[in-house]
Amino acid sequence: MADRETTTIRICRRDYHIASDDWQPLYIKRLGDILDKEINELEKSTGIVDNYKLLILGSLRILDKMLTLEEKKTGSSRFVTEEIESLNSSIKKVL
Repeated sequence: MADRETTTIRICRRDYHIASDDWQPLYIKRLGDILDKEINELEKSTGIVDNYKLLILGSLRILDKMLTLEEKKTGSSRFVTEEIESLNSSIKKVL
């Protein structure tokens, strides 16, 4: 098995070495930079110092942005649809 090239990214002042067959090194760096920027903004605005919490919150914020863009693009909200289905099911049980 050939050695895979690793890319070093810095998140929360800590280096991570990422090896991937699917992503190019510059793309990995870009992803790391986006996550680190999000975490730095969270750290400044919330005062949270726990890196684990910051990583989770930063990831959730990025995913929220991604899903919001996806919903705008498709013109529908998967979450609204799921909620409507849940409410319909609850109403049927009452009736």
